[in-house]
Amino acid sequence: MYLFEWMAWWGSTFDETQRDKDWLKSIEKRQASLKALLEEKQPPLDQAVSDVPRSRGPVYAFNDTVLEMHCGSLEHYRGLITPLALTLFLFAFGGVYGAIDLLLQGPNHNGIIDYLVGVIGVGGLTAGLWYCFFKFKFYIPIRWELFTHRRLLIRFNRKTRQVYLHRPKYTGGVVTMPWDKIIAIHEGAGMRLVLAWMPHRTGQPFVTFAAVGKRAGTAQDLLDEWEFIRRYMEDGPKSVPKPRVRSKIPWPWYSLEPQFEGLWPILRHGDWKLWLGKLLMSPAFLILGAGHWVSQLLCWEPRWPKIIREAGQPGKPTPKLTTAEDYDPETCRRLYLNANLWVPKDHDPDAPAKEEESGSQWLP
Repeated sequence: MYLFEWMAWWGSTFDETQRDKDWLKSIEKRQASLKALLEEKQPPLDQAVSDVPRSRGPVYAFNDTVLEMHCGSLEHYRGLITPLALTLFLFAFGGVYGAIDLLLQGPNHNGIIDYLVGVIGVGGLTAGLWYCFFKFKFYIPIRWELFTHRRLLIRFNRKTRQVYLHRPKYTGGVVTMPWDKIIAIHEGAGMRLVLAWMPHRTGQPFVTFAAVGKRAGTAQDLLDEWEFIRRYMEDGPKSVPKPRVRSKIPWPWYSLEPQFEGLWPILRHGDWKLWLGKLLMSPAFLILGAGHWVSQLLCWEPRWPKIIREAGQPGKPTPKLTTAEDYDPETCRRLYLNANLWVPKDHDPDAPAKEEESGSQWLP
């Protein structure tokens, strides 16, 4: 589900009419945590954060030039919208079929009144459903997991020292970001490794987030994942254990993984009540996994632009870094309009950052 990615981009492209008082209050509430992140001194990329670099996948490409992984913050919820959306479409198309069938059959033996009531009733309800679908933009949540990209991808290129994100256009599209401006955010057990590019480092008026890999069972899992990526980019593929490269074919068992990832460490330390609770909830996990798989079948596989596919090869051009000016003029204007989203009011960009802490506490 691409809810988080859509919200991040939607919030960065507000126009003047959407910046109401409630919106401004919500921004003010997060200024303190945002300021702490901006002032946190990030360790150099040549500094290790774990002794056990490992990737829990999924990994789709691994060679001397590129490391390609799955990303997406709410992947384990993908499948919630799919059954509801398909039911909606079933009723909508069923109504269209019923109205056309009544029109073709003509007045039945019960009389012209019954015929007209049937045509107007079925046709009116169907037309009203589709009107609301487009009028109130019900198609937006459907696109979070249906008829869109099958997955979000992140590609690390050692030769160009760049990171590429493949996302739908309604979540910011394909972007090229600099490796040396990256920030790794550790949010703890049950979360994914979050990589970010903040305006105070990139010089752009928008922020870019990527939630990489699987949910973590422990906080150490996130450090190990980041160390795997860091060593690959800094020292090369021989410095890390070779991961299993997964096929992009949407096999049904792949759709069950997001529902159960990160669950074992919790169960391992839980009592019998927790085990019983999870067992009773397992049918819901299976239903959600089935919805996830159907969603995968009704989406398409993302394909990188040619310049990114060839990046790092001898004689091939290096992709330019993404800027606000790469978007259409109206989107560019809105990005600059909302640039203050990511800069606290009292933040001093010239103030010295906090001293780096030792051990694994460097992550915010």
